[in-house]
Amino acid sequence: MGEKKIITKLPYDASQVAKSRSLGGKRCVRFSISTPNEYDNKLSKLATSCGMTKSKMADTLLRLSLDSPSLIDEIQNLLNTNEQYRVRPLIINNRVVYDEEDMYD
Repeated sequence: MGEKKIITKLPYDASQVAKSRSLGGKRCVRFSISTPNEYDNKLSKLATSCGMTKSKMADTLLRLSLDSPSLIDEIQNLLNTNEQYRVRPLIINNRVVYDEEDMYD
Protein backbone atom coordinates (compact mmCIF):
# COMPACT_ATOMS: atom_id res chain seq x y z
CA MET A 1 0.00 0.00 0.00
CA GLY A 2 1.48 3.38 -1.04
CA GLU A 3 1.89 6.25 1.35
CA LYS A 4 -0.50 9.19 0.88
CA LYS A 5 1.00 12.41 -0.43
CA ILE A 6 0.99 15.15 2.18
CA ILE A 7 1.05 18.83 1.34
CA THR A 8 3.37 20.93 3.49
CA LYS A 9 3.45 24.59 2.57
CA LEU A 10 6.93 26.03 2.91
CA PRO A 11 7.55 29.77 2.62
CA TYR A 12 9.50 30.96 -0.41
CA ASP A 13 11.19 33.85 1.35
CA ALA A 14 11.13 35.98 4.50
CA SER A 15 8.66 38.39 2.90
CA GLN A 16 6.14 35.60 2.37
CA VAL A 17 6.60 34.46 5.97
CA ALA A 18 6.05 37.98 7.30
CA LYS A 19 2.87 38.43 5.26
CA SER A 20 1.40 35.11 6.37
CA ARG A 21 2.16 35.43 10.08
CA SER A 22 -0.58 37.92 10.88
CA LEU A 23 -3.38 36.53 8.73
CA GLY A 24 -6.46 34.85 10.11
CA GLY A 25 -6.02 35.98 13.68
CA LYS A 26 -3.36 33.36 14.30
CA ARG A 27 -0.52 34.28 16.57
CA CYS A 28 3.15 33.95 15.75
CA VAL A 29 5.01 31.82 18.26
CA ARG A 30 8.69 32.52 18.73
CA PHE A 31 10.99 30.38 20.79
CA SER A 32 14.68 29.75 20.95
CA ILE A 33 16.47 26.45 21.17
CA SER A 34 19.90 25.49 22.37
CA THR A 35 21.72 22.87 20.35
CA PRO A 36 25.11 21.26 20.82
CA ASN A 37 27.83 22.51 18.47
CA GLU A 38 27.66 19.28 16.46
CA TYR A 39 24.02 19.93 15.49
CA ASP A 40 24.55 23.65 14.99
CA ASN A 41 27.30 22.79 12.49
CA LYS A 42 25.05 20.27 10.73
CA LEU A 43 22.24 22.83 10.54
CA SER A 44 24.63 25.45 9.16
CA LYS A 45 25.95 23.13 6.47
CA LEU A 46 22.49 21.98 5.42
CA ALA A 47 21.16 25.55 5.36
CA THR A 48 24.12 26.72 3.27
CA SER A 49 23.68 23.78 0.90
CA CYS A 50 20.03 24.76 0.39
CA GLY A 51 20.63 28.52 0.18
CA MET A 52 18.73 29.25 3.41
CA THR A 53 19.46 30.88 6.71
CA LYS A 54 19.76 28.60 9.73
CA SER A 55 16.45 29.95 11.04
CA LYS A 56 14.62 29.22 7.81
CA MET A 57 16.17 25.74 7.61
CA ALA A 58 15.18 25.00 11.22
CA ASP A 59 11.63 26.17 10.44
CA THR A 60 11.55 23.95 7.33
CA LEU A 61 12.80 20.91 9.24
CA LEU A 62 10.25 21.51 11.99
CA ARG A 63 7.37 21.83 9.51
CA LEU A 64 8.39 18.72 7.59
CA SER A 65 8.81 16.74 10.82
CA LEU A 66 5.45 17.77 12.26
CA ASP A 67 3.76 16.87 8.96
CA SER A 68 5.28 13.37 8.86
CA PRO A 69 2.96 10.83 10.52
CA SER A 70 5.62 8.10 10.38
CA LEU A 71 8.20 10.31 12.11
CA ILE A 72 5.65 11.40 14.73
CA ASP A 73 4.85 7.75 15.47
CA GLU A 74 8.53 6.81 15.64
CA ILE A 75 9.32 9.65 18.06
CA GLN A 76 6.38 8.73 20.27
CA ASN A 77 7.30 5.04 20.23
CA LEU A 78 10.71 6.04 21.59
CA LEU A 79 9.79 8.87 23.95
CA ASN A 80 6.09 8.92 24.84
CA THR A 81 5.58 8.66 28.59
CA ASN A 82 1.82 9.12 28.82
CA GLU A 83 -0.35 7.21 26.38
CA GLN A 84 -3.31 9.43 27.24
CA TYR A 85 -1.58 12.35 25.47
CA ARG A 86 -0.30 10.43 22.46
CA VAL A 87 -0.73 12.38 19.24
CA ARG A 88 -2.53 10.45 16.50
CA PRO A 89 -1.96 12.25 13.22
CA LEU A 90 -4.59 11.91 10.51
CA ILE A 91 -4.31 12.81 6.85
CA ILE A 92 -7.40 14.75 5.81
CA ASN A 93 -7.57 16.57 2.47
CA ASN A 94 -3.81 16.05 2.00
CA ARG A 95 -3.05 17.80 5.32
CA VAL A 96 -1.80 16.28 8.54
CA VAL A 97 -4.06 17.09 11.48
CA TYR A 98 -3.60 15.99 15.07
CA ASP A 99 -7.20 16.27 16.25
CA GLU A 100 -10.60 17.39 15.04
CA GLU A 101 -9.96 21.04 15.93
CA ASP A 102 -7.02 21.19 13.47
CA MET A 103 -9.25 20.22 10.55
CA TYR A 104 -10.83 23.68 10.44
CA ASP A 105 -7.70 25.86 10.73
